[in-house]
Amino acid sequence: MQDEIRALEARRYAAMKAGDTAALGALLSAQLVYSHSDATQDSAESYLATLTDGSLRYHDIRFETKSVVAAGPDAAVALGTMSADITRNGADKSIAAMTCAVWAREAGTWRLLAYQPTAMPRT
Repeated sequence: MQDEIRALEARRYAAMKAGDTAALGALLSAQLVYSHSDATQDSAESYLATLTDGSLRYHDIRFETKSVVAAGPDAAVALGTMSADITRNGADKSIAAMTCAVWAREAGTWRLLAYQPTAMPRT
């Protein structure tokens, strides 16, 4: 499970950076709750829409999955860090966060169920 979730996290971040909504959409649960470091939230549909319409673009993403915690046979929590250079609603900014990604196996396939970043203090 450890390697599988780490690989899924790498695929997810690569799809985000590439703006590949088809690849990203295949990883997301229909029940996704995607929180952002500015305390806004998206569903799977609304998150993919922001990438499609360009209101959210990832220019560079750096991440590390520090640990994966099994939460039973069909759930896992990936804990790590990420930083990114993005454009959101026309404004360029850099973000950095500790991350918590909850993955659940749905009909035999791992899907991202919830994502929660905690903004790291600026240094």
